[in-house]
Amino acid sequence: MIKKFLFFFLFSGLILFFYNYTKELKIESEKKFAIEDIDSIEKIFLSDRKGTNLTLVKKDKRWIVNELYNVRNDAISTLLNTVGELEVQRPVSNTSYNNVITQLATTGVKVEIYYKNKVKTYTVGGSTNNHLGTYMLMQGADNPYVVHIAGFNGFLSPRYGIQGYELDITSWRDNTIFNIDSENINEISLQNLRNPQQSFQILTNPLKILDYNGKTIKYTSNQIMEYFSLFSNINCEKYKGFNVDISSEKQLYKLTIKHNNKIDILDVFSFSKRNDNKNQSEPNVERMYARLNGGEFMLIQKYVFNKVFISIDDLTINL
Repeated sequence: MIKKFLFFFLFSGLILFFYNYTKELKIESEKKFAIEDIDSIEKIFLSDRKGTNLTLVKKDKRWIVNELYNVRNDAISTLLNTVGELEVQRPVSNTSYNNVITQLATTGVKVEIYYKNKVKTYTVGGSTNNHLGTYMLMQGADNPYVVHIAGFNGFLSPRYGIQGYELDITSWRDNTIFNIDSENINEISLQNLRNPQQSFQILTNPLKILDYNGKTIKYTSNQIMEYFSLFSNINCEKYKGFNVDISSEKQLYKLTIKHNNKIDILDVFSFSKRNDNKNQSEPNVERMYARLNGGEFMLIQKYVFNKVFISIDDLTINL
């Protein structure tokens, strides 16, 4: 009888031990959001509750979103650094538990990270009241946690490209318009459609500048080289898609660049804002519409392009 009791006691103790041990392991796995080796990450899938899905895949040294566009370097760098530095700040309190679970279920964004033949899946929710923590829930877990990055004062959802609980592919797209080495430029033509007399054409073989009448004008090589160097890094502010009504806008410039055995044409239009008081449109002093090679419309900022949309006088002003 005593042996049976001892056996039962030991057996029950082992069951309790393994139960507690398994429970502790589960709790620890529910808290392990970070991925230490971010260089091993090869794919990231994001999905919001409105059905927007984004798949970021690493190909060679570039990241591609939805097999369509190159990803902005700063955006993917921010995301990778984020998933590598996540730390649990604290568990969600009992009083907040139901609200947090509901919020995660209705507005949370699902994140799947593929690395080393593994997949880590969790949901990213909203911020805490002080905006210093973010609610997250590991897939299959019972307990959500408040997660943060040590030393970072802010919530984390924007670092996943989440704005107002929603995803937008345009926030991930590489905004590069021109990335041309100056030595690869064969010809640049800038038509100023508001002031045609300020239009010009630059040829490189041989090097010369032509005015709007095709007449050769004097120049300095340094000015030309400085102008060519501007096209090594020119970006738009954001893409607006194909369905943009420009019927009330005016074309301002037509920029043509021949380089690397190809021709790029950038058409630039005014970007008007609605004046509600006068019920009419007026020019926006900061932005313009543009489209490259007849593609999607985009917004470009004047402070970026003012250095490109110069006049022929700017090229000869120091002569």
